[in-house]
Amino acid sequence: MGKIRSKVSEWCSRLIKGLTVLILLPLVVGLLLGIREQLGLISVSQGSARQWIDWGVATYVGIHVLLYRPVALFRASHAIFSAMAVWLFGGQVASTDQPTASSGKKRPSDSKEEKTGRGGRRAGGSVLVAFSPYVVPVLTVLGCLVGWGMKRWTVGDALDVPLYFFIGTSLAFHWLMTADELQEQRRQWHVETYLLAVSLVFGVTMVVTAACLPLVAPELSFVQMLGSGFSQAQTIYTTIVQRLFL
Repeated sequence: MGKIRSKVSEWCSRLIKGLTVLILLPLVVGLLLGIREQLGLISVSQGSARQWIDWGVATYVGIHVLLYRPVALFRASHAIFSAMAVWLFGGQVASTDQPTASSGKKRPSDSKEEKTGRGGRRAGGSVLVAFSPYVVPVLTVLGCLVGWGMKRWTVGDALDVPLYFFIGTSLAFHWLMTADELQEQRRQWHVETYLLAVSLVFGVTMVVTAACLPLVAPELSFVQMLGSGFSQAQTIYTTIVQRLFL
């Protein structure tokens, strides 16, 4: 009886994840289309912001596929952001370091440290901290912050093209390297779990990027980008429903 309940629970969990993926995918596509639509309205000296971001994405994809995959840079960005997340959340996050094999016994103090964090709070793995490096494109955020600072000291739009190109390159770097990282765990997951993780990474990354883009393009509005994205998603949902049921 216990095995049957376990199987039913597992299949219900998989069904819920699958339905969540079906709901998320049109939303993610709509967000992408909405953000691209708003970026297409930003003119620069040689085209539009969308065109240069697209060029940045295409350039990195070519480098990633044909030449080189900067795994060390990706690991370093993850380590930096994870350290920041642990610092922000304080003692609520346990260390991921494994105990050394030099001694077969644990000291009593080690057991205490595993159970409690700073200030006596219980330490444990945090899903938020573990997942945050995947959904926050660190290089893109840093690029927007640096671009915002540099544009305050420069005249004209000389920095626009390099900034948009870098944003596209850093986004492609984050997405492809994260996809490679998740692919390594693919064997341990069901298909719907993998698709759910990819959808969340892609969607949240776009929301974070949309929040940072107004730093380098004051003409952009985070609310307008999200509104345009939700409008596009609504159109996709309506089209799917009409094709399936009408």
